[in-house]
Formats: sequence, C-alpha cells, structure tokens
Amino acid sequence: MERRRNHLLTLLAIVALLVVSTGAAGASGGAPMSDWSAWQAYFTPIVPATPHGPASPAGLPIPTQSPSNALLQAWVNMIPSLPEPAQQAHAEEVARGRDHPTIVGHGPAVSGIAARNEWAYGNQLLNSANPGPFFETFDNFYGTTWRQIPHLWGGYAYRGADSVVLTAEKVVKDESPYDGGYSMKIAASVPFEAGVSREIKVPPGSEVKVRTMYVLYDHGGLHNGNVLTYDWAALGVKCDDMDAEWVNGPWHGQWLPLEHTVIAGPEGRIMIFLQVISPLAENVNAYFDDVQVWVDGKPYTG
Repeated sequence: MERRRNHLLTLLAIVALLVVSTGAAGASGGAPMSDWSAWQAYFTPIVPATPHGPASPAGLPIPTQSPSNALLQAWVNMIPSLPEPAQQAHAEEVARGRDHPTIVGHGPAVSGIAARNEWAYGNQLLNSANPGPFFETFDNFYGTTWRQIPHLWGGYAYRGADSVVLTAEKVVKDESPYDGGYSMKIAASVPFEAGVSREIKVPPGSEVKVRTMYVLYDHGGLHNGNVLTYDWAALGVKCDDMDAEWVNGPWHGQWLPLEHTVIAGPEGRIMIFLQVISPLAENVNAYFDDVQVWVDGKPYTG
C-alpha cells in the first residue's frame, strides 16, 4: 500500500523547473511542454463526446512529440527523489538489461512455455487461471476511439488530461467468452496521472476485497545506455469520504494482479480506482481487466 499523491506533488514541483525544448503540443490550450504552469496537478474529469454533450477535454487526445534521449536523461537528473514504485520500475529494467526478452512489449519476443505465467499466456489472460465471477470485464464502453469510458465508470486525470488515451483494447485482454475481447487501456506519451473509477454500495462495516489484473507494456525505456522506465499502475480503494488506500504495480511485460482489502465505512460507499502514473514523457501503455470484488468473502458482481 502506497501513499503517492504527496510524492508526486513534490516531484512535479521540481520537474517544473526544467525547461523542455521540444515543440510538442502539451496541456490545456495546446501549450508547449515547456509551459509547466499548465501541468500542475488538478482533477480533470475525462468525458467522451455523446449526443447529449461535447467531450471534456474538448476533442481527442493531443498527439505529442517524444523528447530527445538527452532531454529525458536531463529530466531524470533534475528529480532528486522519485516515488518508490517509480524506482522499482527503474530497477526492474536495469536488472533485465539491454534488449531483454519480453512477453508484452517491444524487443525479443518470449514464446512457448516461457510466455506463460500463473495468470496468462502471452498477452491474453486465461480463463483456467482466472475463473471469476467478475465484477468487471470491460465489455461495454461509450465514446469514440482514444476516448472511451467503460459503462458505469468515470474517467479522470490529475496531469496530462488533454493527451491521455482511455480506450477499449482489443489485443492485450482476457480470454473470451468473458468480454468478447477487450481490456481497459490507459496510455500517454506525456507526464500523466490518470485512470477510471467506479463507486459501489456495500453493507457498512463489511470486509471488501478488490482485485484487478494489470499489465504495463514493456517499452524498454533504454536511451543511450540509460534506463528511463519509471511508470507504474495502481489500484486504489476508497471508503466513504476517507483517503483512498493504494497498492502499486511497477512490473512490466506480463499480466499480474493488484489486490487490496478494506473495511467499509458507516455509509458503505466504496470507490475503486484503476490508475496509471508516469513522471516522464515516455510512451506508456497500461491495461486492466478482470476486476473482482468480494464482500465478506462472497463475490460481488454489481
């Protein structure tokens, strides 16, 4: 369980001192990435366009140009203390070395028995390893490609809202027949903190366990000999109006679980967050699927 918000506020305040020289489009109003005043952390709902109203932020995610390798390394050098999950993600990439094989990502592809772990084979979760029942398998979305939100969920960002992609993923997913071939994809190539959330009601004082499967695309982060992978996924669970409790997933390239248990508050409101964080302008792609909820040991399907 990690407390990440204060770490990231400090992180972005420091990174704001770095002048970014790329001409890429950035945050609100198409500001360049050098304008860090537009990247302060604030809550932004992400809403797809519908027949009932326009998208928010307006339009589709703004494409961005990747910074140079030297600029990315200078960026890292300006950050004296990265959050622990970012450091874990970095250490994993360092340990795996240059051009390491991976299951989900770029580089030499793992095949055969090596492509299977306890929960998945290759990019696909296995029914035999994930039998359900499930609270959410992400089979119903609304919106258009690059800005699609799961039915009954809400999208949000604290940074990078104009450039974050929330969409249904058809390749990295669970096995049919659970959802017919989709997972929840959250991606961006700017520094960002974004996700989807959903609230449920349970009996006050009940024990609530939430579990989701996640995979972070193994983008390598290897630039001129420097490993620049610092992104991670997170599961948050919030009771009533208390602070959310978080568990982090910094590991890349294969499907893995995130799980956390809480005791419901007096109102019985539980908010579930599936979130992705990247302090750098890397090409980050994360996927969530097969969300499970147990209330006092019994499956909750909504």
